[in-house]
Amino acid sequence: MKLHLGAFHNIYPGWVNTDITPHITIARLPGLWRLLEAAGLLDQWRANLYRTGAFRQLRRLDVRRRFPFDDGIVEAVHISHMLSNLDRKDAEHCLSECFRVLKPGGVLRISTVDLDAAVASYDPAEADEFMNLIFDLDASVRAKNRHWWHYNEQSLGDRLRRAGFGEVCRCEFQKGRCPDVEMIDSRPSSLFLEAIR
Repeated sequence: MKLHLGAFHNIYPGWVNTDITPHITIARLPGLWRLLEAAGLLDQWRANLYRTGAFRQLRRLDVRRRFPFDDGIVEAVHISHMLSNLDRKDAEHCLSECFRVLKPGGVLRISTVDLDAAVASYDPAEADEFMNLIFDLDASVRAKNRHWWHYNEQSLGDRLRRAGFGEVCRCEFQKGRCPDVEMIDSRPSSLFLEAIR
């Protein structure tokens, strides 16, 4: 089993793609998304995701709770730009659960905003843009999608080691030990870490 946390519309074949989006429930109620679209409550981009069946391929999993899997049964876990949407306590719980469900030798691959790169890009003349990058404060972004915390290589590595991972290494875009890494990496400027159970 390969587990993709916080997938939303990024559905990877051969992975258990998970999220907490309410679109999972809407997709399972026949015709509801069409009513929402007709009422103007669903934008065209999301309506197209319903048409393609993306939301029907998601499994509900709240990373703030115990994962619904036995210990040591998962080959790989992938988290892309979701960890920053959790507060520190929930993020640490999520990492501990990843460790619990991974098999010995299993790999956790995380991509996220690189705090060091973000801070290095700060331009005092563009302070508002910087704050939006850090907190994702755009008015159209719902609170659950806002950024609550960011990591650099050291801080994320420390959290992974506290969760129990012995081997943690920084990787390049689409390179590493995680299965399907060429398919799952989509944001080249990210910080990429892999941790081995």
